[in-house]
Amino acid sequence: MARVYRLPEELRSKLARPLGRVYTGKETEGGEFARLVGQEAMAITVGDRVTETLGKMGRTPEVQVVDGVEMRSRREPPKLPFRRLVRVKNPAGTITESAIKGMGKAFGGTKPVRVLVEGEEDLMAMLAVALAPISSTVFYGQPGEGVVAVKVNAESKSRNRAILAKMGIKGLNS
Repeated sequence: MARVYRLPEELRSKLARPLGRVYTGKETEGGEFARLVGQEAMAITVGDRVTETLGKMGRTPEVQVVDGVEMRSRREPPKLPFRRLVRVKNPAGTITESAIKGMGKAFGGTKPVRVLVEGEEDLMAMLAVALAPISSTVFYGQPGEGVVAVKVNAESKSRNRAILAKMGIKGLNS
């Protein structure tokens, strides 16, 4: 049986706050956000809407984590190109061994790659920051607020790995 790591109750409020800079809906239409999206060596998106947002700006994320759901309603996955498809199972409020292995595969090999999640990708932004190369940016949606951009650096990787360790996930390498 594959391991399933659950988010401890005491971490829920901490993770309700964005892990990076929030760009409101209006700000995602502005020049600062467009420059950020355009200059990144590697853009990683977690969520269908944010993946679509970058696509509309002319940027195909190198790693796209989607689940075909937005605000708990089924939707068509973003119509963006990808060269590989990695399928993972990940129920809401968890990170599974399948998700960890799938994200590891996504960061290796040919890009762009789509990680298609059966379940929910809600906690996978944390995993993406922990595994992504330094100097990339992870973009994820913050419901009701906008798009969060997390610059991947030693500090953000360390912070995310510490949170994941509290869930029991250890030994992540990137």
